[in-house]
Amino acid sequence: MKGLIRTLTCVVACAGMVACTGCGGHSSDDAPSSSSSSQSASEARIASSLEERAKFLLDYKDETYPRSDEQTAMLQRAVDNDGVVSRADYEAAWNNYKQCLVDKGYVAPQPYQYPHGLYAIPGTDTNGLTQEQMDKVQSDAVYCYSTYTMQVQDQYALQFGNESLTTDNYQAIVDCLHKQNVAPASYTKDQFKTDKEDRMDRLASGDDASSASAADESTYHLDFSDPTVGECLVANGNDDFGAHAYYWRPFG
Repeated sequence: MKGLIRTLTCVVACAGMVACTGCGGHSSDDAPSSSSSSQSASEARIASSLEERAKFLLDYKDETYPRSDEQTAMLQRAVDNDGVVSRADYEAAWNNYKQCLVDKGYVAPQPYQYPHGLYAIPGTDTNGLTQEQMDKVQSDAVYCYSTYTMQVQDQYALQFGNESLTTDNYQAIVDCLHKQNVAPASYTKDQFKTDKEDRMDRLASGDDASSASAADESTYHLDFSDPTVGECLVANGNDDFGAHAYYWRPFG
């Protein structure tokens, strides 16, 4: 049973971790919250600046997964640097996550690295593990990621994938695709929504083709096999829909 913990980021983020960008943003179909009812989703922002967002994360306290002193210090340095997480701190946050799991008796996971340096948690190859072992692996992985890495990841991902800090998740992805030149300037969030739904439908039917076959060859379709496309998705709290499968064997 591969991939039981493939969506660890979403497991953590959507289980009450309100500081997570991926679950905090709206898709193009989401209604604005009551606090921003006078704004469209594309106008609402996560924060007024990266620095304000970093301050929010620094002030945020979670009783279930208290943040490590190391991650707190990284966020403070980001606040002092206009909200920008340094590459050195980003690497250190991920090394701390790996070391935490090593200290719990596992083989160090190797996060997937996208072309511009963003990391993503690997899925977990659970073949041969008992249910008790699988539950323990998931619990420990969530703890290590939350304690040492998650909020630094959140802030760093914003720097790459959502410079406008929009809460419109689809628009943030499309803006990132435009910036990275992996979609034409004419490509819209409605087209992305269609491509995303098509990709999910094809995966559900067992078709692993990375992009649709357009009846009209003039119609552009997103190539989900492009790792930079995946990076824009992951930066905005989305899965890359299996385009870059990678697995961790916790016991070797």
